[in-house]
Amino acid sequence: MIIARDVAVEAGGRLLLAGASFSVHPGDKVGLVGANGAGKTTLLRTLAGETEPADGLIRRSGVVGYLSQEAALRELSDDAVNALERVLTARDIGNLERRMEKIRWKMETAREEERDRLISRFSRLEDEFTARGGYVAKAEAKKFAASVGIKGAELYQQVATMSGGQRRRVELARVLFAETDVLILDEPTNHLDLDAKAWLMEFLAGYPGGLLVVSHDLPLLDEAITSVLALDGGILEPYRGNYSYYVAERERRREQRIRERKHQDVTIARLEEGIRRFKGTTEKMAKRARSWETRVTKLKDQRVELGPSARRVNVRFPQPESSGRTPLKASGLAKAFGHNVVFVDVDVDIDRGERMIIMGLNGAGKTTLLRILAGVENSDLGGVELGHNVTVGYYAQEHEQIHTGITVMDHMRKVSAIPDRDLRTILGHFLLADKVDQDAGTLSGGEKTKLALAQLVVRGDNVLLLDEPTNNLDPQAKEALLGALHQYRGTLLLVSHDTDFVESLRPDRMILMPDGETGYFDESMIELVALA
Repeated sequence: MIIARDVAVEAGGRLLLAGASFSVHPGDKVGLVGANGAGKTTLLRTLAGETEPADGLIRRSGVVGYLSQEAALRELSDDAVNALERVLTARDIGNLERRMEKIRWKMETAREEERDRLISRFSRLEDEFTARGGYVAKAEAKKFAASVGIKGAELYQQVATMSGGQRRRVELARVLFAETDVLILDEPTNHLDLDAKAWLMEFLAGYPGGLLVVSHDLPLLDEAITSVLALDGGILEPYRGNYSYYVAERERRREQRIRERKHQDVTIARLEEGIRRFKGTTEKMAKRARSWETRVTKLKDQRVELGPSARRVNVRFPQPESSGRTPLKASGLAKAFGHNVVFVDVDVDIDRGERMIIMGLNGAGKTTLLRILAGVENSDLGGVELGHNVTVGYYAQEHEQIHTGITVMDHMRKVSAIPDRDLRTILGHFLLADKVDQDAGTLSGGEKTKLALAQLVVRGDNVLLLDEPTNNLDPQAKEALLGALHQYRGTLLLVSHDTDFVESLRPDRMILMPDGETGYFDESMIELVALA
């Protein structure tokens, strides 16, 4: 259970929310909604105890499970830990199994006297592991991992070698596997395929504890929640019902506020007209005019606030210089992480101005291939060739190019030498103009996405490699990005599980991973995008 009283939160020295009071009880399913940058992620982080509120009081009871937007796993103390072990740490038995495994390795090479000591130690640990329900829990952990798309060899892959999407799914499995009383989930459907989303919705619907979730996946909000907290302009407003009810009720409340404000403005205008007419006449009428002035002052203080008009993201990629006919080509690419072979003998051949999508199931190597093409990661075999006059812009799904301790403006200066005035204008198009001096590490996930896209805009590259660019974006920002890509005349290579986005973008060709098969893209392949 979570109780918040008069809570205020801030990020980068900016007040995002003030005077918020609400609670999350067992059985409550609450969706937190608001535009990118409104403060949703900061509020969730504060409720989870990751940061302290700027003001107010937060009380928690029971075990709170928190899924962050980030997949960096700052708390990962052992780089050798694999996915299954990471999930098991949620119930404090993962470390036990890890210790057992280390002893088992030592037993294989130990001398007889040392082996007897190790056997005795292993036996004690195994007894403790069994007493804690370790073997049953291990089977259950595998089911949770498989349900979100981590299965087979991935279970035993080191988390440190996983892509951002894989790490995110491991963390989701770990949080859901934990025996919690409250779940706080920030964009839990990012990187999930269609089956995993369906499983998650069913799990959340039957979860007996309290749930607070942020998601731009509207079907999840509709099916899994029973109430909404809307964060807008520093105010948190509650709504009963699912997301669809919230959308309709929000519009009804706004229309009601507009009517009330119109009535108030008409009344104030009428009184002010009377004041002007009678203030300089008889003493009796002047006295009445003075009383009207007092009334007007009160009415103005009590006027219904309509809130500022919603600002819109405005994205436009500059038309780049033309590249050679084949801007990017790769031959015989292969990549493995330890014993986990991700893909072998993959070729990429993309024409100037072409739009190509990389498709495949979770763990098929889509992100790894894109990172190799971007020059961020090396292949084990094969090579990548860039064509004549090619410049490559890479958008990483986990905001790897956004660094804590560096301001938003300095991030822009790192990639462009144009005047600060022009950089501010571009940031304004992404609704980041008021955050130029803010530490970029304190931005929300959606704001980091916008900053990374703004960096691509000022670079003016003629080849764009985009890895899940719509993750964390609100619907309006996603629409703006889509419009910008439609106008872009450069070459585009994309990884995305967003079916609506891909369908609207209309790629020319696709690469199917892990085999690297290529072919023309058509509407029949949209279902495969959802499985990505």
